[in-house]
Amino acid sequence: MEWKEQTNENKNEIAFLSYTEIRKDEGEFHFSFTSASLNESAGATNDSECITLIDAESGTAVTFWVTPHPQGLQQDPSKTDGAKVGNALRRAFGGSNWTEVFDNASAGGKLSITKNDYPASPTGWAWLFTVQA
Repeated sequence: MEWKEQTNENKNEIAFLSYTEIRKDEGEFHFSFTSASLNESAGATNDSECITLIDAESGTAVTFWVTPHPQGLQQDPSKTDGAKVGNALRRAFGGSNWTEVFDNASAGGKLSITKNDYPASPTGWAWLFTVQA
C-alpha cells in the first residue's frame, strides 16, 4: 500500500502533516487540534499504538507513534514522541486512565514542540512537548 501525505480526491479527507519535517525546517512545531485519539491496534500487524491529533477546521492531522519502530533509534517506549505527546495530554487534560485523558483532550487544545535548554544532553537542548487545553 502506498502512503499518501495529502489527498484531494474527497474534500472530507484529512491531510496528515509531517511534524518531523516541519520541526526540522522551522525549529519547532505547533498544532491546534479539535480532537485526539489513541489507536491501540495500529500498524500493518495491528500491534502498535499511535496518537492522532485532528484539526477538523483545517482538515489536517498529525500522528505520533507510541510503539517504537523495530529499526528506529529510540527503542524505549517511554521515550518515543508518541509517549511524550501522551504525557503532555495527560498533564494538560487530566484523567484517571487513558480513556479519560483522550475523552478530555477531544475538547481541543494546542500542542507545541520546542527546543528547551537541557545541559545534560550532548546538544545542550532537548525537545519539549507541551499541550495547552
